Order: sequence, then structure tokens, then C-alpha cells
Amino acid sequence: MAEIERVSLRVFGRDITLACPSDEKDALLSAAELLNEELNGISDKENALILAGLNLANKCLNPSGESINIEGLDLLLEKVDKALKT
Repeated sequence: MAEIERVSLRVFGRDITLACPSDEKDALLSAAELLNEELNGISDKENALILAGLNLANKCLNPSGESINIEGLDLLLEKVDKALKT
């Protein structure tokens, strides 16, 4: 069983400290870096975490390399927001 280690990350301008097995630390750091790269490419900062999460999930589910259209997601998210407000 791997030793548990505290890992400090900075994601979306926020400092986060997590506990993870020491043999998974490098993967966690890589995941945080990947998430930050996704977030940096999104102009809608209010919904950036949702959009980045959806985009990364899509990449995992669609390994062919075709990525989702962020602008299309922005429009869809606006429609969902409007529907929830009514």
C-alpha cells in the first residue's frame, strides 16, 4: 500500500491541498496541469470549470481526437441558464 502524501496544487488561480497515494502524485500533478491548460483556453471564465470539465470528459469518451466546440458549449450553457432562471 502506497504512503499517503499531501500535494499542493494551483488550479484556476486557487490553491488546493489534497491527500493522495505517493505513487499517484505525478499523475495528479499532470492532471492539474492539463486542467489549467484547458481553463486558459476558455474565454468564459464564469463557466470555465464546467466547460473545461465537459471538454476533458469528451476527450476521454471520444479518443478519436475530435473535440467539442467551446463556442457551441457557451451557447448551450446560456440556454440552460436561461431555462433555469424561468
